[in-house]
Amino acid sequence: MQLWIWFIKEDQLIKNFEPEPYFELNTEILANQQKFEAKLDPYQRFKDESGLMTFMQAKHVQKGLQDGLIKDVQKQAKKSTSPQLFSLSSLQSAMNKRYHASASQTLAAIQSLYEDKLLSYPRTDCAYMVDCKFNPNFLTN
Repeated sequence: MQLWIWFIKEDQLIKNFEPEPYFELNTEILANQQKFEAKLDPYQRFKDESGLMTFMQAKHVQKGLQDGLIKDVQKQAKKSTSPQLFSLSSLQSAMNKRYHASASQTLAAIQSLYEDKLLSYPRTDCAYMVDCKFNPNFLTN
């Protein structure tokens, strides 16, 4: 199959996509005076309410308040990195998607903020700040 035919077929699939409703089993848990929401399984979905009800009956789960026992708690420390700073082109793209601003409108706004010393130099390819360049006392002066 030629590549352009594949692209056309994929495009048609996307255009003709219709979302299907589904049901999930969520619960609100109160433990040690703390409340949190939990899902049965983020990938466990039911096409209709009868499928959900059948599952709940098989597991002896009812709607409403119930007492239960937490059998296992797993704690994991997760570390996530901060998102990178915008480059000029990525900011122009984001502004166009979110606010329908043209590239020239975005550039004019960025240039004005730069001239008022509210932004760093906008025409750089660097997408991160070096620690020694960051001044945490900037806002207090």
